[in-house]
Amino acid sequence: MKIIDISSPNSSTFKRFLKIRTARGIRKHRMALLSGPKQTEEVLREFPDRCTGMILTADHVLPPVAETVRIPGYRLSRELFREVDLFDTGQPVLIVSVEVFPPFVKEERFPGCTLCIPFQDPANVGSVIRAAAAFGVSRVVILREAAHPFHPKALRAAGSNVFRVPLFEGPPLKHLAISGAPMITLSLDGENVSEYRFPPSFCLIPGLEGPGIPKRLSRAAALAVPMKKGVESLNAAMATGIVLYVWQRGLDHEVNIENWR
Repeated sequence: MKIIDISSPNSSTFKRFLKIRTARGIRKHRMALLSGPKQTEEVLREFPDRCTGMILTADHVLPPVAETVRIPGYRLSRELFREVDLFDTGQPVLIVSVEVFPPFVKEERFPGCTLCIPFQDPANVGSVIRAAAAFGVSRVVILREAAHPFHPKALRAAGSNVFRVPLFEGPPLKHLAISGAPMITLSLDGENVSEYRFPPSFCLIPGLEGPGIPKRLSRAAALAVPMKKGVESLNAAMATGIVLYVWQRGLDHEVNIENWR
């Protein structure tokens, strides 16, 4: 690994590191920061083509896998490093590339679940991307109001899973039309998800944190996660993960029946 020393806060490279801490900078520079030793090693090992550099200090020992990936290392002073170590991990920070998301075309039917994410909290976006990868979602559509999936908080929640499921760029939640593949929303007044039979191809649409689903989607099928009395609601990402689990469990059950036959 070629090491590049950066000691001045006025360095153009260091200033770029500061900019990609935000969604605006990520969109402009097509790069993002990923923290955490386990997640960093996973991405280096499984997605080396998405790695463009590592940020470290003189005190750091690089993981062995880093030597197999031909990327530069940017060695900062401790003071400068603290400005990019957003979660105070004390470990090297990986720089990953951010590709342009292809546009979502709803009329194109994909088998299984297409998950549309409107969440404005980047931690929720990252958490639900992790769930999408875990339960075999076909594709994830990042709606216009959603936080960027490569925001540092989203990446911390999603980890390497952000590279395991195809990401698409979608319209605002309120502009989604009920056409093409069946649409299923999440609502407290919806049908019990444990009793629902999912179609072979569908779009799952959780609501915004707080406002929920817009009125124009009220004609779509709606599912609810049953809860004990006194509990007002679940975290949006958690509720989505539960619905995905129930959907995947149903698929597994169908496969087991076919195999038994």
